[in-house]
Amino acid sequence: MSITTGSALITDDWRIAGRVYRDPQVFEAEMRTIFARCWIFVAHESEIADGGDYKVAQIGRQPVIVSRNSDDGSIHVLFNRCRHRGSAVCQREYGNANHFRCAYHGWTYGSDGRLIGVPFPDAYGDGFDKSSMGLAHVPRVESYRGFIFACLDPDAVPLREYLGNATRFLDFIADLPGGIELSAHASKLEYEANWKLQLENTIDCYHFSFTHKSWLDILNQRGTSSPATWVENVARNDSWRTIDFGGGHSAHEYGPLEAHEGRSPVANFTSGELLPFNFVVFPSLGFVGAQLRVVVPLSVTRTRVLLYPMMPRDYDDAQREEVLRNHEAFYGPSGAGSADDIEVGFDRVAQGLTADAVPEDWILMSRGVEREVVDEATGIRYARSADELPQRAFYRRWLELVEEGLDA
Repeated sequence: MSITTGSALITDDWRIAGRVYRDPQVFEAEMRTIFARCWIFVAHESEIADGGDYKVAQIGRQPVIVSRNSDDGSIHVLFNRCRHRGSAVCQREYGNANHFRCAYHGWTYGSDGRLIGVPFPDAYGDGFDKSSMGLAHVPRVESYRGFIFACLDPDAVPLREYLGNATRFLDFIADLPGGIELSAHASKLEYEANWKLQLENTIDCYHFSFTHKSWLDILNQRGTSSPATWVENVARNDSWRTIDFGGGHSAHEYGPLEAHEGRSPVANFTSGELLPFNFVVFPSLGFVGAQLRVVVPLSVTRTRVLLYPMMPRDYDDAQREEVLRNHEAFYGPSGAGSADDIEVGFDRVAQGLTADAVPEDWILMSRGVEREVVDEATGIRYARSADELPQRAFYRRWLELVEEGLDA
């Protein structure tokens, strides 16, 4: 399984080289393979519910506009780049408009990307063809249960095939009361470290009782949760488990999903939590508690994360208020959880990884590897709650893709 281009990036006993997180060449390989060939989440249909609705998004480093056509309601993902002199034509994060007008020279495009207006067009001569000069479309756009994905590779497998075994967890989210909407938009954070650290963290139960001890102490003082109970569940509760779905997708279950399917989250979860799992769709989409999380790589050592509170459509005002307040308390700009993760899980890791003169420049990702269990019928792997199986799930797929990118 190890890569031998230069020095090994991942060894057979699950040691991951430090350069995986800091080498610009590795980052460029990720852009050429992972973000150029995988399906990337760009929007939820609730964000562009009406004709003319749009939002901006990123596919790796590619800026795009996700737009619902004001005429027929079709969904388009367009590169946010004017066909004239290359300026970004859409500056607002989201809104509603029948057209996008480039502020540089006034070229105007419809919500489906068609070029509909050029000032002083006579200067281009009789051969100028407006129909061929619309905003460029991302080659592949598909939606699954309201989750819109786009792919730069025109030959990519269909989205449903790409998602594979992970669709059951997306179904659970889509089936929350009345379906979900991202009506509160996103809070945002940025950190000076590699993008993969956030994905590793999203499905890491091992760190919680240490990194977030102060939060557990607060909940203990409020009488809503006990740190000792959390630690006991992580260490000994066999119904809490990690899952490798294949394809890089993974989850951590707080009890078997089948025990929660068909039940109301209002009756079964407290503190605004909707989901009995943490869940990652490779490479950059995550779900935690009542949140949808999008990871955007900006450079090898800079990352942006968009944190969307998920709202079940059938929730009343009080329930929506609870979701928002709990989101703010843990994940918001002044919350406890994101600050802990940035400081301990990202910034300090980035600082430590600058020590590249150590005798062996690697990190260890082998926790629980000897006790993984594979379901022969499905190929799905299972392990204990605090095992690093979800991270290995991510890097199994990562390795396959990046190896090609480094050899290119």
